[in-house]
Amino acid sequence: MIQASCHCGNVQIVLPKLTDTATECNCSICFRYGARWGYFTEKDLTISVGSMGVQSYTHGDRMIAFVHCRQCGCLTHYTSVNTGPDSRVAVNYRMIDSGLHNKLRIRHFDGADSWTFLD
Repeated sequence: MIQASCHCGNVQIVLPKLTDTATECNCSICFRYGARWGYFTEKDLTISVGSMGVQSYTHGDRMIAFVHCRQCGCLTHYTSVNTGPDSRVAVNYRMIDSGLHNKLRIRHFDGADSWTFLD
């Protein structure tokens, strides 16, 4: 099991394992967030939120909700607006131990223009 958490610990995410790759996207929002995404389904994860709560942000087609800790502001994950056990959840791998990043192959996704992987 891999533990991810925001800076203050209010949001905790337990992952079954790391994915083989992480995605960096250059769309208008992911570029600004600087996130590295690992993709799971809701049923694969345990997400715990403390008393400070979370807030979400949607934009564009309003299909994705970017979730932030209300206390420290860290972007921890995003979810599909239409949730369910098989819904995709992207966990921001910047919330895991930095030593684990060396094990990831980073794929660059062109979400700004071509909507394809660049590598």
